[in-house]
Amino acid sequence: MYPTLFRIPFLPEAWADIKSYGFMMMVAFLGGIWLAARRATRVKADPDVVLNMGFIALIAGVVGARLFFVIHYWDTRFANRPNPLLAVFDVRGGGLEFWGGPLLVIPALIIYLLWSKQSIRWYLDITAPSLMFGMAMARIGCLLNGCCWGSVCVNEHDPARQEKGLPWAIRYPYGSPAMIQQFEFGQIELPKQLLFYLPTGMAMPMLAEQVEATREQLDGPARDLRRAQEDLAAAERSGQDASRIERLKARVETLTQAAKANDERYQLLYKQCRQYGLSPSELRDLSRHFRSRPAHPTQVYAAITGLVLYWLLDTLFYYRKRHGVVLGWMLILYSMARMLEEAIRQDNPLDAVGLSWSSMVSVAMIVSGLLWLALMRAQPLKSPRAVRFELPEDTQSPAAAGHGG
Repeated sequence: MYPTLFRIPFLPEAWADIKSYGFMMMVAFLGGIWLAARRATRVKADPDVVLNMGFIALIAGVVGARLFFVIHYWDTRFANRPNPLLAVFDVRGGGLEFWGGPLLVIPALIIYLLWSKQSIRWYLDITAPSLMFGMAMARIGCLLNGCCWGSVCVNEHDPARQEKGLPWAIRYPYGSPAMIQQFEFGQIELPKQLLFYLPTGMAMPMLAEQVEATREQLDGPARDLRRAQEDLAAAERSGQDASRIERLKARVETLTQAAKANDERYQLLYKQCRQYGLSPSELRDLSRHFRSRPAHPTQVYAAITGLVLYWLLDTLFYYRKRHGVVLGWMLILYSMARMLEEAIRQDNPLDAVGLSWSSMVSVAMIVSGLLWLALMRAQPLKSPRAVRFELPEDTQSPAAAGHGG
């Protein structure tokens, strides 16, 4: 897991971290737009239309995917937050569900193409393969972020159930969402030193941010407060001007609140250390011996699937005889692949008639894809609005799009 790809020095801490998930979303968007524009140029479609579609897809895709996620997990991940509304808009560390994107993006693009009097079938075919490329890149972001994990993959002949069942199975670090869920499911055990108890009596693993706290994070605020208090005392002894003393008093007050908040933040860590006679560093070293059991890297499977589907749909685009079929086949093929993926994922609850919500949506999308293909068979082979784009300076008259589109 590498949720933070790198840090930009000299920036405030809140802005210094470049999150892996957000970075891969940027790669997905820019790469998908470039590939779609390249495809549009090859068939003489208007690349500006594709660029506009890309920006609409970016906004609608993030809003739709986030909305789907928030609705799905409102009770468990948002309702009990101190500020649920702020949590809804915080997408830096993930929290998007793929199907929410297309459910909002496709209608938004159709509305735009209708408004701009462009060919719906032609331009949706041009952009459909890029959606699969973007999905593949986003899944790499999921892998780095540590979300969307798979079910346990262990060697059934290993009595300890720790040996990998497949060479590429992944073991997630202590405190990761995958490890915590495996503990909740009774798939792993942890020593008492790493457990705390909720008011209900349920045992839960300590958070990674607690046990991984550095000496600077633990002692830094208290040290800064002591230094500020010493500076204030020295200023008062030397009779410095009142304005400087007031500034130092204000700084001491601010640092007092920060030190108090820091003590509250790590209260559980200090309690565990006192109870079991361990130092924070010893507790941290202990946690590093406990990881999740090996799990299927479903993010990698999904990324490979996305690239394969991109290649298939891109090839279909250039060899198809009927406009509009690429979108239909994208809905069908991806939905089938997604249902297989959901069968080996463990992160999504089976709260929709024994299936995950993504599986249920996939069933609906297969039906939608079939209906779309049936609708396309009732249309002319070529869209009448699929007109080749020419630069304004070109004196040649536009011609209807031919076999390539």
